[in-house]
Order: sequence, then C-alpha cells, then structure tokens
Amino acid sequence: MRQRLESYLYHFLWAVLLLLLPVTSLPLLSKLAGGSMVAPAAAIPLGLLLLIFGPLYFYRQPQLPRVVIPLFAFILLTVLSTALAFFIEFPLFRDVDRLRNGLSGFLTLTIGVSFFLAALVLTNSPERLAFFFQWINISGGLVLLWAGLQSAFWYIGGDYPDWMREIQHLISSSGSLYIRRTTGFAFEPSWLGHQLVVFYLPYWLAASFRRSSVFRWRLWKFTAENLLFGGGVLILVLSLARSALLSFSLSVGWLILLTTARFAGWLHHKLLAQRSQPLPKPASLLLKSSIWLVIFSLYAGILLAGTYILTRLDPRMADLFRVLSNPYTPLEAANYLFFGERVAFWITGLQIFNDFPLFGVGLENAGYFFPEKLPLFGWTVVESHKMYYTTALPNTLSLWIRLLCETGIVGFSLFLSFLYLLWQTSRVLIQNQQPLIATLALTAQLTMIAFLMEGMSVDTFAFPYYWLIFGWLAAALNFNSNSPHLPREGQGVSPAGANGQTSLLSNERR
Repeated sequence: MRQRLESYLYHFLWAVLLLLLPVTSLPLLSKLAGGSMVAPAAAIPLGLLLLIFGPLYFYRQPQLPRVVIPLFAFILLTVLSTALAFFIEFPLFRDVDRLRNGLSGFLTLTIGVSFFLAALVLTNSPERLAFFFQWINISGGLVLLWAGLQSAFWYIGGDYPDWMREIQHLISSSGSLYIRRTTGFAFEPSWLGHQLVVFYLPYWLAASFRRSSVFRWRLWKFTAENLLFGGGVLILVLSLARSALLSFSLSVGWLILLTTARFAGWLHHKLLAQRSQPLPKPASLLLKSSIWLVIFSLYAGILLAGTYILTRLDPRMADLFRVLSNPYTPLEAANYLFFGERVAFWITGLQIFNDFPLFGVGLENAGYFFPEKLPLFGWTVVESHKMYYTTALPNTLSLWIRLLCETGIVGFSLFLSFLYLLWQTSRVLIQNQQPLIATLALTAQLTMIAFLMEGMSVDTFAFPYYWLIFGWLAAALNFNSNSPHLPREGQGVSPAGANGQTSLLSNERR
C-alpha cells in the first residue's frame, strides 16, 4: 500500500512539473523572489519531489556519473569568485546590497541545478523516461494550443479578447500580450522561443527523425511527435523570436549535415559504381566537391527564402537586405536591426572580463560595473539609460559573457567541460538499442547546439529546460530498473496506463 501511494505521488508530481514547465514567471513566485522575472512555476512540484524522494535516493549513497564533476566544481568556483569579489573595489553605482545580490544569483543557479539533479537521480528506467516524454507531449500541445489561439485572435481580429488578457495576468508576472508576436504561457515571446528550441522542438525533431514515438496511436501514419513538430515550427515563426529562430536553424543544420554527409557519400559511390572504369583521384575528388556544392547551394537558397519571409513578417528585420548592402560598421548594422543594445552590453561584459579574467567579479555583480565600462556606442541606445531609472542592476544579456565576466576563465572552462562531457555521453548513447534512449541522446545534441546560440540571448541559470534534458541524459548512464529506493514500475500507476505497458519502444520504419 505504501509503495502504491509513493508511485501515485511520484507520477503525479512529475506530471504536474512537466505541465507547468511553460509557465516561466508565475506571479506568486515572482513576488516571493523579490520581483524576479524568472520564476518557473515548475519549481513548486520540483521542491516537493526533491523533498520527498531525494533523501531516499541519497540515503543509499549511489554513484553519480562522472559528468557531474565539472558541474559541482563550477558551483564551488562560483562560491569562491563571489567571496573574492568582496576584496574588489566596486564602482559607486546603485545602493544595492551586494550580499543579497549574490544570494539572488546563487538562488537562480540552485533552481537550475535542482532541475538537473531531479532528472538525474529520480529517473531510473526507460519506462520512466517514456512517462516523462508522454507528458512533455501533452505539455507542449497545450503550449501550441494557447499560443495558436493568441495568434488567431491577433491576425483575424487585430486584438486580444479581455478574457485572454486576464488569463495571461494570472500566469505571467508581465501579463503582456504582444503585437504580432505570440507569447504562449511565457513572460515574453523570446522566452517562448527559448523553451521551444531547447526543449520541445529538439525532442519532437529527434523523434520524427528516428521515427519513434511514446504513443502507439497514429493519425494517417503521423505520430504525435510529427504533428507537434510541425505545429511547434509554426508557433516558433509566429513568436518572431529571432535568436530562437537562429538557434533552431543551427539544430536543423546539424541534423542536415549528418544526413547530407551520408547522402553525399552514397551518391558519390553510386555514380562511381555505374562507370566501367574507375575515375582518376582528382576527378573523383572533383565529383565529390560538385555534389557538396550543389547540396549547399540548395540549402543556401532555402535559407535565403526563409530570411526573406522573416523580413516580411517582422518589422525589425524589414531593413535587413538594405543594411547588408550598405557599408555599415557591425555596431551600426546591429543598431539598425534593433539589437544594438545587446551588442553594447556584450562588449561591456567582455570589458569587465578583461579586467578580472581569472575568477571574474562574482555572481550577479557585473551590473555594478556597467556605467564605467559601457562603450560610447552603448549610450546611443535607449536600453542603456534605463539602468538609472530601475531598481534592478543591468546584465550582460548573454549567459556565455556572463560566465566570463562573473566567474572568469576558470568558471567558463568548467561549465564548458560539463557540456563537453554531456556531448560525449550523447555520442555513446545515440547508438543504444532502445529507441527512446537513442532519441534522448539525439535530443540532447540538438538542445546543446541550440543552446550555443540561445546563450547569446538569455543570461539566467533558472530556466529548467536544458537542465532537464541534460539530467535525463546523464541518468540514462545509471539506469537500474530494480532500484529499491524509488517506487517500482508496475506498482501503482504505470507510465503508460493501468495495463502496465509502455508504448515507447515503437520504432516503426515507414
């Protein structure tokens, strides 16, 4: 009876967590966090999961995978760099308590790492992964439905109904609905784009590419992941989140590169096999180069067409081709394309890193140096002047540059080492015979590639999306379906339903 209740509670809390993932700024949590914009609603069931089931896991003192070593070293480094920052002479800017500011930085890092640890230590079988990805599909479907309704009301009626605005105020501390841009359940459209390109779309794309699904049903031979992937791409375009669109393009480009390499090799071999005599080596090399040239020309044309469509949809990109055809400096071009403030803040962060290259200035402390380090170009954009009229400190608007200026080259290197080990883990698991494990490995690769670009757009550790994917990837190394310290499958609620069966492992070739 106790194990059955544990199983019900375990699956219920995980289902609630995954359903709440799209809500990035729950007003209640935002107020408790002192007005923080990043207040993921999923942190509530996460806390209960770790509180109830975490001690049961660590009581057994299991062996964690070595991939977590650089992550734990990075956490210790952030403590050291923040402590050392109290020996740095800070500019006189804004009467903000440095200790409280540092604790706020540790809170966001703790939230992110907690999602990673929950995914790592509370996942012990492929069946649990199947359960999680079933609810990811449900969660993502609700995101697409709500975001699609927003776009439908805007493009059909030119405005949003009052009831939609009221709902948005309940689930987002901004409460804003944007002109032309869908925002889903997120704080703003770019955050919707972020959760799509590092969480939902990587899985849907990987599952579609590998022709696997966590559901048995089909709709005209289309799986749930196929349909959700198509809807997700449409909603991503409607969000007009430029960074997310570029991140998604990189992920797709990686998959295309893998596929093209195989196709080009096959086509080259096929053409050579049709000849009665072998081609000389220079001619064979020329043939292979020609195949690649034709393929990349085709891809370049598709990319150019997509860019043109974006210039028609997004007013910020309307002058893209004019800017590219004129001899503007990179800073002028960035300003014309409405991301000049980001470039200015990136440069500021790099200036801070230049002065404190080893350990940085400590978590959340970069903002103190902005008035002193902001380049002259930065004072020509509106965003820079807002730091004198708001209570919050400015930030670098980039996770990678934040890592450099707040934790130095040591912290930056440790974090990259963590990602490198995850990448190597994905390369091993992508050959796994279980379809969902291999799909998870490909999902993690697509997430990491998108994350490279997204790290230039977001600067917080608190977003749970990539942490969960990375945690499940690391957990796949440690699966033990007979683990006694967590509710076992087949007791209570099974991941796929009352019959105790899971449909994950379908890998039909169509």
